[in-house]
Amino acid sequence: MLNINTIYLFSDFDKRGAFIAENENDFLTKEYLFSSNKDGSIISFNWLKGSRFYDIIATGFAGIYLVSEKVQLILKESGFKGYSLRAITLIDKKNELIRGYQLLSIVSKVGPIQNEKSIKKLMPPIVSWSDPYEAYIGLYFDASTWDGSHFFYPEGTSYIFVLEEVKKLFEEIKISNCKFKKVIELENYGFM
Repeated sequence: MLNINTIYLFSDFDKRGAFIAENENDFLTKEYLFSSNKDGSIISFNWLKGSRFYDIIATGFAGIYLVSEKVQLILKESGFKGYSLRAITLIDKKNELIRGYQLLSIVSKVGPIQNEKSIKKLMPPIVSWSDPYEAYIGLYFDASTWDGSHFFYPEGTSYIFVLEEVKKLFEEIKISNCKFKKVIELENYGFM
């Protein structure tokens, strides 16, 4: 049985100076990137900004990340399901090839976010000079649509959800430039 309290949103930590890659392929769509399609196409990413290389590299797509050899090894050894690793080319600011990174594609999908399950809550001001605001908290989905994968995304979104085992392993191994937040604590922007 899936426990919603043990599901986390996976994202980059947005570390200062972190290398961020930019997609260089006109043919790529979110659907293509969120698949295990290995049709032989070369997926290319170039430098967008930053210079520090971490285990997780953000890209020009929400929910699409490049992962280091360290992450690739952990994923292969862990037996986690719901993802695919795909070969890429990565070019830095000096137009030099960076080796060792692959594209992390999330291939397992659950049903869409169920907005009606989010809880209305008064939130503190974002900045000191603003007012508190009302928000809907929690990103819920129909648990019966989950196939048992450790990595998955809700239909119609670019969110990457992971089970607690993934979070614990990534933290234990000290994977850099990633963060996790419980999905029941996230603000649901689907009401805007």
